[in-house]
Amino acid sequence: FDEGITNHQKAIKLNPNYAEAYSNLGIALGELGKFDEGITNHQKAIKLNPNYKKAILNESFLRLATGDFKLGWEMHEKRLGNLNNTPLRYEEKKIWGGEYLDGTLLIWAEQGLGDHIIFGSMLNDVKKYAKKIVLEIDKRLISLFKRYFEKENFSNIEIIALDKKKLFDNFDKHIAIGSLGKYFRNSKQSFSNTPKRYLIASKSLENEVKKNFYEKNKFKIGISWKTLNKKQQYRNINLEQMLPILSNKNCSFINLQFGDTEKDLKFFKGKYNIQIQSIKNIDNFNDIDSLAALINCLDLVVTIQNTTAHLSGALGKKTWVMLNKNARWHWLENDKKSLWYPSLKLFRQENYGNWNNVINDISIELKSIIKSTLN
Repeated sequence: FDEGITNHQKAIKLNPNYAEAYSNLGIALGELGKFDEGITNHQKAIKLNPNYKKAILNESFLRLATGDFKLGWEMHEKRLGNLNNTPLRYEEKKIWGGEYLDGTLLIWAEQGLGDHIIFGSMLNDVKKYAKKIVLEIDKRLISLFKRYFEKENFSNIEIIALDKKKLFDNFDKHIAIGSLGKYFRNSKQSFSNTPKRYLIASKSLENEVKKNFYEKNKFKIGISWKTLNKKQQYRNINLEQMLPILSNKNCSFINLQFGDTEKDLKFFKGKYNIQIQSIKNIDNFNDIDSLAALINCLDLVVTIQNTTAHLSGALGKKTWVMLNKNARWHWLENDKKSLWYPSLKLFRQENYGNWNNVINDISIELKSIIKSTLN
């Protein structure tokens, strides 16, 4: 990112009217936590090209990260459109405007699974704004949301699977799930409406999962250490770096990682004789219902910022999130607690790319918890 900043500054010196260079410079500054400077450069780009939607969207992420929700959500709308980050799934003239709807409101999920989960926390707010609500969401989450709606007696919400090839047609108004924020999360205070738990795992699946634990008297910790996002590998942490945590003899560690982990776990077991248990009959990527049941059976989850963090938070599970210096806007600027998920605690890198302070802090806190548990 430092090199990116230097090169974009050179580009701007060569061409002071180069809007894209200003916005890219803003991105690089934002990645290093220099939010005010980043915003200033996005604004320069927008001034040069008022129709430059990507610069507006890039600025929105920094606004949201600094807690400027009102303007941040407004600018975040620029993600919508066929040529933008999020194609508009339904016609523009039918977008819902926040008023009570005496008819059917369609809420369609967008972006990745983690986004479906985090924005799903606002369904509790929107339920009273329409006679009927249809939620179009990733099929892997349907059962988890259904159990919550049934528990809370949300009788006016129907859930259907999001099918990219097939559109739903029986509605009066629609809204992208990521657009709910501009109506329901306009200030830090508004996050007090967030439920402590809004996904509910299957009790029968939990009972099945419990049969797999062979170290039942130990403190059970689920871990996830990498993302499948190839552009953001800096979020990842190596298992060897986590050794001060994973070497705690009072703990049993369970693999919550999605993707191929066999090589990582085999190497770690061979070198350090530490077993991280995988539950073989659970597909951590596709079988989210079983993964949720597994998480519910644990004492603690330790993870980087990925779908596992969102899922664990939405389940209300005690979760420690290891954040890189340039954490995504969901986690805000310097907070140790998550506004979106009350059960999460955030551990942030002090220096870019260096996990030492995060690992040290988690290791100390874990020892403290284990001591109080054993006593």
